[in-house]
Amino acid sequence: MKYLKEFIIGSSFPVVSSFYYGAHYNNYKTYDYFQYTLAAPIWFGIWNIISLIIAEKYNLSKQLRFFIISILSVISIFILQQTILFPYDYTKEKWIKYYTYIFIKYMFVWNIIIYNLDKYI
Repeated sequence: MKYLKEFIIGSSFPVVSSFYYGAHYNNYKTYDYFQYTLAAPIWFGIWNIISLIIAEKYNLSKQLRFFIISILSVISIFILQQTILFPYDYTKEKWIKYYTYIFIKYMFVWNIIIYNLDKYI
C-alpha cells in the first residue's frame, strides 16, 4: 500500500502540471504530446517508489531522500534524451538552457512539491 501511495503522489497533477504546460508550448518537440501526458506521471510515480526503496535501504531522512532522487532522476532523463529519445530539435545553446531549466525544475518539484505532498498526505 505504501508503494501505491508513493506512485500516486509522484504522478499527481501538482507534480506533472508544469511539465505538461512546458511540453505543450514547446515548438521544438519531436514527440507526441499525448504520449508525453501518459509518460510523465508514470516517470515521476516510478521514481518516487524508487526513492522510497533507497531511503528505506539506507535509512535516509525525507529531505535527503528527495534531494538524492532529484539528482538521480534528472541525470537519467538527460541521458535518455541524448541516447534514446531525442525529444527536441535544439541547438547546442538551447540544450544548455534546457538542461539548466530542467535541473532547476526537477529540484523544485522533488524538494518542494513532492516532499510536501509526501509529508502531509
